[in-house]
Amino acid sequence: MNDAFLNFGDDPFNLPHLPGEDYLSPAVIEDIMAQQDPNDVEQIMSGAIYQARVEFLAKRITAIPKMFAEQAQTMFIHRRLFQEKSPAALQDALSACALYCLKNPENQALVFANLQHKSQQLIAQTDPFLASKVELLAAVQALLLYHIIRLFDGDIRLRAQAEADEAVLVMWANQLKMRMHQLVPSLPASAGALLPTQSRPQDWQRWLIEESTRRTVVSAFMVRAVYEFLKFGYDKGSDHRLSFTAQAALWNAQSEYGWRSACSEHEKVEVRLAHWDDDIAKASPNDMEELGILVMATLWGMETTGEWLGKGHLARFGLE
Repeated sequence: MNDAFLNFGDDPFNLPHLPGEDYLSPAVIEDIMAQQDPNDVEQIMSGAIYQARVEFLAKRITAIPKMFAEQAQTMFIHRRLFQEKSPAALQDALSACALYCLKNPENQALVFANLQHKSQQLIAQTDPFLASKVELLAAVQALLLYHIIRLFDGDIRLRAQAEADEAVLVMWANQLKMRMHQLVPSLPASAGALLPTQSRPQDWQRWLIEESTRRTVVSAFMVRAVYEFLKFGYDKGSDHRLSFTAQAALWNAQSEYGWRSACSEHEKVEVRLAHWDDDIAKASPNDMEELGILVMATLWGMETTGEWLGKGHLARFGLE
């Protein structure tokens, strides 16, 4: 396959938001929720206030494989990072996602078999302890795409396969997290000038690796939490010691020039989940992209998120 298969052009404005179509059938949600223990009343009741938030996240997450197939970029995969020498893991994931988007009753068995083959091949060929950071990043991203498809397709066998592989995904994500550079509170410009050279902002490619790593870890744990909530009626526990850059202009930049321009023209909006309210106070609705909105909806709820965004921004995030 052509190593430059991610060459989609430099235009930063050709990145659509997730499609408005509903890719998650209500029947799938009901089927997953049917596994809840009816005797665990206290936990389920305490989690009831989060139901709308979780269903919103599930619907948005389910559309990610289609976006990757069409755009080669998602809220945790940046197309430019792997443009020149794309890892086999993401090449396989791209073809699997594209094939899945063409699924129909006649080819469904072939599509499902391909998904299972690709996921098991990836697991067999990946050693998270020996892989480089970029190799592990690509492997986690690919497995996460397979995981999303298999959890939320609605096919019982696919879901069982995903559940069986969840421990691998979580272990890989934790290994990636150990190599991740967390964001720290921004310093005033005068203080930043005193930092040693190695502590100053890195070049675009280095930033893409670090930001993709942060976003992939956040997304992996988010998908796990969403599925656990639907299955058990509550989230077993989330790690709020994570961070990422929520600025759409930075994440959507498709060239180093565009990224540097965005750095100088926009607030970076570097957010830590444990300090969300403080860190997001610097942002405006125009700054936001998909991952930021999903986190906001999780922490604040649908109504508060919609009020913060304002009517003019609801449609692009599926909040109408």
